[in-house]
Amino acid sequence: AVLQLPGTQQKVTVDDVIVVNKLRPVDKWAVGNTITLKDEDILLAGSTHFTLVGLPGVSGVEVDLLVEEITRDAKVLVFKKRKRKHSRRLNGFRREVTILRVMDIRVPEQYERGDYKETVA
Repeated sequence: AVLQLPGTQQKVTVDDVIVVNKLRPVDKWAVGNTITLKDEDILLAGSTHFTLVGLPGVSGVEVDLLVEEITRDAKVLVFKKRKRKHSRRLNGFRREVTILRVMDIRVPEQYERGDYKETVA
């Protein structure tokens, strides 16, 4: 499935761990919470037998996400130097991230059974 999270799109399968920028509000995305994404947040879903493409979202598909951790990423050093001017600057930056695990991806029952009608455009 392809998910639309605030600021990013992620391609995921069951048991994937994804790292995204810190998700707000923090009380909704607290550690240990399970969030169910549906409709407009699911852009594409599929398996080896079918593909569901949303315009813009896929209706009927649900993805469960578990918030595992809210932490800070590794430090990125930003060094600026102007040659022959004795001007140097060194800054560090650590972004806040939310670590999510995909628990389950549920598609409508008709697609799991395989009794849907194939259409050719």
